[in-house]
Order: sequence, then C-alpha cells, then structure tokens
Amino acid sequence: MDTGTILGYAAGYIAAMGGVFLLYLPVIILLVALLIAGGLLELLLLPFIALFKRLRRRPEPDLDPSWFLDRNR
Repeated sequence: MDTGTILGYAAGYIAAMGGVFLLYLPVIILLVALLIAGGLLELLLLPFIALFKRLRRRPEPDLDPSWFLDRNR
C-alpha cells in the first residue's frame, strides 16, 4: 500500500465526514435555534414567573398544637 492510496483513503474518510455533517447541518441549526429561542422566551417570562410564584405562595400553616388538647371538638 503506497502513500497515494493511504492519502486517498484519508481524503475519502474526510469527505464522508464532511458530507454527513452537511447532511445533518439543517437539523443542528434548527436545534440550536430552538434552544436559543427557548432561552430567550424564558428570559422574557422570568418576571411573570416570579410574580406567579409570589402570588401562589400560601400563608404559613398554623403550628399551634393547642387544638390537640381541646376536648370540645
């Protein structure tokens, strides 16, 4: 096996890898774009998320154990 054959095989493998990369490039771009859009949407909605969490916060439960001793109930 001479040098030209090895270089030919190497060039073929590199060309195959480049072809597969170009084949899946639209999918990669779409995935990156969706991740960026999701992150931007979450950043835009962050104040509303904090507001809803603050509004849904329940008051502290009554931890007074004296109702255990109340025999009228």
